[in-house]
Amino acid sequence: MSNFKLILEYNGENFSGSQIQNVKQSQSGTARNRTSSRLRRTNDRSVLRVHEDHEDDENAEIEDCGQSQRTVQGELDKALSIYFRSNIATNFSSRTDAGVHAIGQVVNFHLNQDDGDGVREPCHDSFLELVLLNPDKILIGLNGILPDDMAVVKIEPVGDDFDARFSATAREYMYKIFIRKHRPVLRLDSLIWVKESLDFNAMQAHAQKFLGEHDFSVYYRAESYVKNPVCNVMKSEMLQESGICFKYYIRSNRFLKNMVRRIVGELIQVGKFAAKGEDVSRLEPNFSVKNPNPLITDNNEAISKSTDSSLLKAKAEAPEGLTLMKVFY
Repeated sequence: MSNFKLILEYNGENFSGSQIQNVKQSQSGTARNRTSSRLRRTNDRSVLRVHEDHEDDENAEIEDCGQSQRTVQGELDKALSIYFRSNIATNFSSRTDAGVHAIGQVVNFHLNQDDGDGVREPCHDSFLELVLLNPDKILIGLNGILPDDMAVVKIEPVGDDFDARFSATAREYMYKIFIRKHRPVLRLDSLIWVKESLDFNAMQAHAQKFLGEHDFSVYYRAESYVKNPVCNVMKSEMLQESGICFKYYIRSNRFLKNMVRRIVGELIQVGKFAAKGEDVSRLEPNFSVKNPNPLITDNNEAISKSTDSSLLKAKAEAPEGLTLMKVFY
C-alpha cells in the first residue's frame, strides 16, 4: 500500500461543507476510531456532512443532506475514483463549513496494489513512480475531472502512518474584512463587508490577547457544551492590507465549532467601539476560566454601558470571509 498527500484549494461558496463524515477522537485527543471517509452509497446516493470551521469538535452533528448537497470530499473522492476506476477513500486535515474556503487543505489517500488495475495507472508502484517523476501529469488529469471551484495543487508520497488530520500539529486560518460605506462588487464570496469604520490598532491589540492556552467555551457554537474547550493559540494577529481591507490570521493546535468566526465578531465590535472613541484597552476576551465576564476589567471597573451592551451581542461572522491557509505537521 502507498500513501499519498494532496494539497487542495477550493471555493466553499457552493459546497455544504468539506467532509461527508464525522471522525471521533478519544478523550486524550488521539485517534482511536478513524471512521472511513468513503461515500455512503445508496440508491439515491445521499451523503453525510459535518458543518463548520472546526477541527476537533467531538460533538459535531452529522446531517443527511440528500442528493442535492455537494461536499468537497464527495467531489474529490468521485474524481479520484474516476481517475483510478476504483473506490478511493480520502482523509481531510480539517472540516470546513459551507461557504468556508481553503488554499491549504491537506488530504491523504491510500492506494492498494489492486486499485486501478488495468486503467491509467495500473498499480501503485507505477503511480508512485509517476508522482516522483512527473506530478504535473497527475494534477492535470485530476483537475480535468474536478469541478471548476476546486483544484489539487500538489501531490507527493508520504509514509503509511501519515494521516492528514491526526498527524497535524496546528492549523492556520485567515479571515478577510472589507471596510467601506458602499458595497463591494468583486470577490464577495471570499470576504465580509463592514459598513462602519474600524480601528485597526485596537483590533490588533485585542487580537494579541487570544494568544496562549485558554478555555474557549464561550466561542463554541451557541455556548453549548464541548468536552475539551481548551485550545493553544500560537498566532493571532491583524494585518492591514490597505485602508479598507483587514486580514485576521489565527493559528492553533485545534479549533472549536464557530470559534474563529466568533473571535472575528468580537474583534469587529472592538474595532467599531474604538473608532467611535470608546476606551477598549482594558477589555479582555471572554475566556471561560480566566475572565468569565469580558465587560469587567481586572480592577473591577465597569466599562461604558454602550460598549457593555453591544459586546454581549458579538456574533459569529459569516463563513465567506474565512479561509483555511495552512496545516502544520
